[in-house]
Amino acid sequence: CGDDKDDTSGGIEVDADGNQTITGSLSEWKVEVSSNKAKAGQVTFVVDNNGTIGHEFLVVKTDIKSGQIPIEEGDRFSEENPDLVMIDEIGEYAKGTTETLTVTLDPGTYQLVCNLAAHYGAGMHTDFVVEA
Repeated sequence: CGDDKDDTSGGIEVDADGNQTITGSLSEWKVEVSSNKAKAGQVTFVVDNNGTIGHEFLVVKTDIKSGQIPIEEGDRFSEENPDLVMIDEIGEYAKGTTETLTVTLDPGTYQLVCNLAAHYGAGMHTDFVVEA
């Protein structure tokens, strides 16, 4: 009604300029988001750390299936892996806090992950698709 510029269908809030906002949370051992897809363009992730320890939030473009990025020394995947495009990240942040990350995404398949030691391997990843 009136000034309501939000389109919350599908878990995405869209403002008058077409910018999309997706909310999410991190905890042991999962990444959850209000929508696992968005349209190409500007996307803002507002992510709560609901865990009991620090976590990070990375946006990774890849055709590798969720949970299948090879783990290397240090119980992490290499962010230099040629099959990955690191879009951006929220570095490690404290439990009980909320951080925001705004990125411009092209169509394709992505993973939203935590890549701290042993976190990805423990299940901290989810698929994300960007449509044209």
